[in-house]
Amino acid sequence: MKNHAQLSQEFNANEPRVNWHDETLWWVRQKRDKAANTLPEWEALREAASGIKYHTLSNLNAYLQQFEANAQANGVTVHWAADAEEHNAIVHTILKEQGVTRIVKSKSMLTEECHLNPYLSRHGIDVIDTDLGERIVQLADEPPSHIVLPCIHKKKEEIGELFHEHRAPLLVNPIQKC
Repeated sequence: MKNHAQLSQEFNANEPRVNWHDETLWWVRQKRDKAANTLPEWEALREAASGIKYHTLSNLNAYLQQFEANAQANGVTVHWAADAEEHNAIVHTILKEQGVTRIVKSKSMLTEECHLNPYLSRHGIDVIDTDLGERIVQLADEPPSHIVLPCIHKKKEEIGELFHEHRAPLLVNPIQKC
């Protein structure tokens, strides 16, 4: 598997694509700025959110313990994992105990960072991402290129070709336990 530096070097070698990508990102940024400008208190809200984030990260241990206590009080089992390997093993064990061979999964940076999809696939569990951008990169067998816009590097024509190539339904009866 290629690392980020290799992939970015290949991407940057294609100047027309880089120009298209830059234009696309600026278009997204302009939409965001237009929406932000409709809120006169935008900067104050940003500062408040930043303060909340800083406070939460500075006190994360206490918040996680509080979450665990509240979750357990409501009958929820909480699992702690030291690293990606342990995280994936816990998820796999739960799925295996339930006889699950296919799951649908929403967008999750944690599972992306832990490489949960390929781990489960190696263990015979089919994963179908429900977020459209995540599903697109999943079908393309690529990592997401952006935290919010996972397939921003793909042109609509490429996405159309990808869907044509994978004519099977994007979701196969997600309610059914497989």
